[in-house]
Amino acid sequence: MIVTCKKEIPFRWIFFAVLPWAAFSFNWGVVGVAFLFSLKKFIENPAGLTFILSMPSFISVVTAPTVGFVSDRIWTRFGRRKPFIIISWTGIITSLVLMPLMPNFWSLLVVYLFYNLSTDLNSALDPLKQEIIPPHERGRAVGMVSWFSNLGWMSFYFIAFGRFDDVRYMGGSLFAGEKALYWSAALLIAVMLCMITLGIKELDPKSALRGQPLTPKNFFTGVFTAELRPIYLLVLGAASLGAGLGPLGNLLYIDQWGYTKQQMGINMAVGGVINLFIIGLLTVFADKLNRMKAYKILIFISLSINISYYCYVNFVLPDKHPSLVEIIFFGETGSIVGLLTGMVYVPLVYDYVRRNRMGTFAAGSGLVGRLTGIITLNGVGLFVWGYATLFLPPAGEMTRVVLREETSRTDLLAALRSAPWVLPSDGSAAPARDLDAKAWQANGTASERGRTWEIRLHDKESEKRSERKKDLSSKQSLLVSSEELLAAKVASATRRGDPAAVGRLGKEVAAKRQEREKITAEIAAIDAELARRSEAFHAQVEKVLGGRILAPGESLRRAALGEAVLVELPTTARPEGKALEKASAALRQAFPDLIDIRPLKLKETKEEENGYALVVSFPAGSGGGSDASLAEAVARTAAGAGSPLFPSGGGPLAPLGTWREPLLSFEAMVVENPVDPYVSPINRVVNGLFSLFQKNPTARRKLDAMASTLRSSSGIGHLRIDPGAEPKTLAVTVVLPPTLEGMIPTAGDAAVGTRLEQLPPAGAAKAGIAAEARQFYDQLEVAAAAQRITLVRPRLASGYAPMQYDYMSGYLWMFLMSVIGITMVFVFCHVERKGLVRKRGVEEEKA
Repeated sequence: MIVTCKKEIPFRWIFFAVLPWAAFSFNWGVVGVAFLFSLKKFIENPAGLTFILSMPSFISVVTAPTVGFVSDRIWTRFGRRKPFIIISWTGIITSLVLMPLMPNFWSLLVVYLFYNLSTDLNSALDPLKQEIIPPHERGRAVGMVSWFSNLGWMSFYFIAFGRFDDVRYMGGSLFAGEKALYWSAALLIAVMLCMITLGIKELDPKSALRGQPLTPKNFFTGVFTAELRPIYLLVLGAASLGAGLGPLGNLLYIDQWGYTKQQMGINMAVGGVINLFIIGLLTVFADKLNRMKAYKILIFISLSINISYYCYVNFVLPDKHPSLVEIIFFGETGSIVGLLTGMVYVPLVYDYVRRNRMGTFAAGSGLVGRLTGIITLNGVGLFVWGYATLFLPPAGEMTRVVLREETSRTDLLAALRSAPWVLPSDGSAAPARDLDAKAWQANGTASERGRTWEIRLHDKESEKRSERKKDLSSKQSLLVSSEELLAAKVASATRRGDPAAVGRLGKEVAAKRQEREKITAEIAAIDAELARRSEAFHAQVEKVLGGRILAPGESLRRAALGEAVLVELPTTARPEGKALEKASAALRQAFPDLIDIRPLKLKETKEEENGYALVVSFPAGSGGGSDASLAEAVARTAAGAGSPLFPSGGGPLAPLGTWREPLLSFEAMVVENPVDPYVSPINRVVNGLFSLFQKNPTARRKLDAMASTLRSSSGIGHLRIDPGAEPKTLAVTVVLPPTLEGMIPTAGDAAVGTRLEQLPPAGAAKAGIAAEARQFYDQLEVAAAAQRITLVRPRLASGYAPMQYDYMSGYLWMFLMSVIGITMVFVFCHVERKGLVRKRGVEEEKA
């Protein structure tokens, strides 16, 4: 049994006193991260999201401080802190069970507010922990809290978060990953509730404040006494320094940078594993530092890391898209500093507070912290929204076009805004200021000059229709789930032989289907209207820009059909690994126009076991001689390559065969640079370390990935993709097989397809091979898009586009709050030097 108010305690007491923080960190992951995506099903605007998430703070401003104040002034047979904790955790468990079951925004909001009201009652937990752990042990205790919290976060991100969108049917009932997350958190809190109810005993500290009634006068005079008032400067500073992106940080990773929930979870888990070891090391020093001096140094370091991260992403990375390695590097650096800051701050602030004032101080610090939190959380949402309104493209009609020549944003906007424009929604005149354009690349690279431009026209009416569609889509998804669940119940009733239940459930299924079909029809009507408006807007853009837009088919710089010579060489082993790399390097060096080298598995015969060969392809006419002389030259080069694939001793190597197949070669324009030679500083260092164990990716990695995708998806065997002779072009050479498999038709440039279909066959190429050339071009477009390389068309896209948000701009708000926080810390130090505040908690322990 753990007992409070002891001057010396065993280590195991500290362990159990801080164990609830592991459960609550998992719980905070669910409600702080997963809940955002539950809420985002109903609302998307960042200012709206942050306002909803800040609503509990308006309640907490009253309830949490009241609980802290009252817990210093009561006594029950269960103690003075435990009754609040028991009631709190029971409410939290109930809320977590209900949250994933809520069918609409308002019911979800009610349960969310009840959850936070229950959480406010838990404000007695920290004072209880401080009463169990004496001041000289609190630094180590904070380290253990960080360790357990990190363990909980790591479990959430690595194991649970990636399963949020999973859906399973169990026993005829729908079971979603979202439910599993919330209910797992509820189970953990239930276990901790049993532990704290049965395992902790509060001793009566005989407080002089006991029995003092809760009145507004007593509350404010007690919370803001001269003894506690100066300490709130430190609390205000910490709250301002802790202002971050809040829930928008998750949207930055997933919506803006395009990482999946599972990738985000792995990222957090990697940092968590590192922290498990780091925290143990930091805990050793937590009680040995000059706390105030260390705190001031650490908050400056923390601000410096955030500024460095912002500048690195916005001014060092061309696409403003950090890799997971870079995210982990900055995140882990900031995490280590943050952990040490927390280990210093918590015991530091309680050094100034007496034991019988801890609840009252918790009330005051909670009041100050929550008021600051309301300002900072809503502030960052409004800041991001304002930044988007002022500097980013608006919501409305959008078209993405490619020009013949590069131009600057200033020149393009001048040309666009000099013409009259009308709103496609109602035909009224559109102000020139509502028109915007930005250079576009699929990889996110930002530039003030370009050839591909995304042009937008702000249209409030289209924005309203899009919001209506989003509301309908949310209802539709719920109806689909309900319909599938009812269908499963119908099947179950049929198996049981219950015709009455089958009839009743069948009627419910039909009603749900009718309601869903009505919503589907309305969504289709909205889509059709938005598509009509975007087409009308594109027509205006074409009229204004005229001949500046690339002509259909112009993106195909050259194209020709020919023949390829394929040479088959025998090998002594399966061609793979370093042996294949060595042979390939020798052949490519000797024959620069070589198309590709592919392994071939030979058919099994009775006389010969399964074997392998190597097939090398060239454009017809390579080497200036006959196909036979080319085959002999290739065999000689392969034999002398020193690769274990070929017989040792340098003897002659006889080719197994030589034949010809149709060959397509062309150059096509792309939006992005197909070869990416830039390697960021952090990735350069990491690549240098990994180069000791493996080969680093080359600047051609996207081209190689495209070729690999095409080989595996369409039956293409021999293929070569290089940068073209002109900037931002691809030179493609492909040996066309008899038929192309898995052809994916695209809405590509029809004129390009026509040009390819009209190519005259060469040599022995069969008639109609040009149609396969067009199919290959379609597949190339899909494979390139997967690598964020865009084959050029006059119009790349048109449609309604929502407002863009740059969640990274929230860092500018963070910097402002950090400056305010640092100022408050130094004001507190000035007050302490004047003798207006003393370390009464330390003095009480030594008395």
